[in-house]
Parts: sequence; structure tokens; C-alpha cells
Amino acid sequence: SPRVRQDLLLAGVAGGFGSVFGTPLAGAVFALEFTTPGRLRLRALVPSLVASFVGDATTRGMGIAHTPFPPVRALALSGSVVLAWVLVAVAVACVVVAFVAMTHALKHLSSRWVPSLPLRLALGGVVLVVLWRALGTDEPLGLGVPLLLRAFGEAPLPWHVAPTKLLFTSITLGTGFLGGEVTPLFVVGASLGSALAPWVALPGPIAAGVCMAATFGAAANTPLALVVMAIELFGPAIAPHAALVTVLSYLLTGARGIYRAQRFARPKWGGRPSSPLRPASPQPRGAEPGAKGESRP
Repeated sequence: SPRVRQDLLLAGVAGGFGSVFGTPLAGAVFALEFTTPGRLRLRALVPSLVASFVGDATTRGMGIAHTPFPPVRALALSGSVVLAWVLVAVAVACVVVAFVAMTHALKHLSSRWVPSLPLRLALGGVVLVVLWRALGTDEPLGLGVPLLLRAFGEAPLPWHVAPTKLLFTSITLGTGFLGGEVTPLFVVGASLGSALAPWVALPGPIAAGVCMAATFGAAANTPLALVVMAIELFGPAIAPHAALVTVLSYLLTGARGIYRAQRFARPKWGGRPSSPLRPASPQPRGAEPGAKGESRP
């Protein structure tokens, strides 16, 4: 039935997310949160939890090691620290808005000007190779895991690392290549946090971890899942800082996101449930229409 298929879809998302990153709790919360921001699909809680933990246990049982992240040191949440985090959240929101706008614009324009997908992919690859050779560095290529780990060092990364990685990722996704937005956005966020840390007087590793979670949380409209993920990866000391920046940057990005089929349950700043805040994909057959075109869970 449509309901069972929806639950299986969420369980698959939970299992994939939890096993890839070694964060089973975050995987389950992500699955419940990402389809309809503002509403948790709690009906699928049990299958999502089971799939996420089983997926993570299966991955570890096969001897696959996840990327290790250093635990962050505790930092008191003083007034000056809160102010610094507010500034960081504004910067994260600006980066996310730029990424979403650029990626969606490139998808629209490239598909309009070059209808042939194989040709569009080839042209996108040529553009990336030209940029890569012009910059003379391999840093923006691939998932960027080595760059991600460098962001957690004591030395801050240069300011241009985050926008360069953002540009390469937007061109890749915008010209038709699918997937690969999660880890690159982690890299963009961690690089941004590392570069901003000296300017706002924050420790580099905690700024990198917070911005890593906040950037993807705002881009995917899944702040709760990414706060949970930050705690699983970096320890409980990061919890208040990650929650503050992730939720604030999520609110500041408005009705935007990398997943265009998301249907917002209500405006981010509160108010009555409303119609989707952006065009959404057609309702699946069998879905019951809710208020003003909204699909019921």
C-alpha cells in the first residue's frame, strides 16, 4: 500500500544515512524529518530505528571503518560565545542560500540550454576540468574527506576553501551528476567554520564541527537530525552550540533547500499549517489530500 511504501522509503533512508556515517540515531531522525520539514513522520519511527541500527551494525561488522573525528572540548555558553555563534549562523545561512540558489539555477539553465543529458554531463565535466587546471590544486575534487579532516586542525583553513568547494559541488550537481551533496556540504561547512573561528574568537575544531552540522542541516531542512549527528560524532559537549547554530541557520534560510520535493508543513517561524512553500513534486497515488494541497502523513 502507499503507506507501507512510504514507511519502507523512510527506513531505507535511515539505513543508508546511519550506516554511511556511523550515526544510527541521526539516520533515524533524518528519515523522519526530511520529507516534510516541520513535521516528524513518527509513524515510521520503529522501522527507521531498526533499519538505521541494523545498517550501521552491518557496515561495522564488515570491517568498514568510518572517518574518525576528534571529540571537541567543552566550551561555556557565555554571552560573548552566543553572540559569536549568532554571527556564525548568519554566515552559514548565507552560504547555504548561495549554494541552493546556484545549484538550482544551474540545473534549470543547463537543462534548458542543453536538453541532451549526455552532452550536458560532458560539458559540466569540461568546465570542472578547466577550473581544476586553472586553480592548480586537487583540494576541491571528490568528496573532500582529507580537506574535511584538515578543518579540525588547530591551524585555520584559508577563507577561499569553502567557496571553492561550494562552486565545484554546485557545478557538478547543476549539470546533471546525481548524488554526492552530503559529504561535500560537510566539507564546505567545516571549512567555513575553520576559517571563521579566528575572527569570532572561537576554538577551531568546535567551530568546524558546528558549521559542518549547521550547513547540511540548513540545506536539507533537517536541523534536529544534524544536531543529533554532531553529538554522535563529536561528543555531548558540542550539543548546545550545534543546536543554537543549526536551528538559527535553518530558520534564516527560509523556504529553500537542496531537496526540491520537500513539502513544508508550516512556515519555519511558526504560524498555521500552510500550503507548500515551494513547488513540490506531485502527490503519490493514494495519498490523501490535506489542508490546502498538503499530504497527510
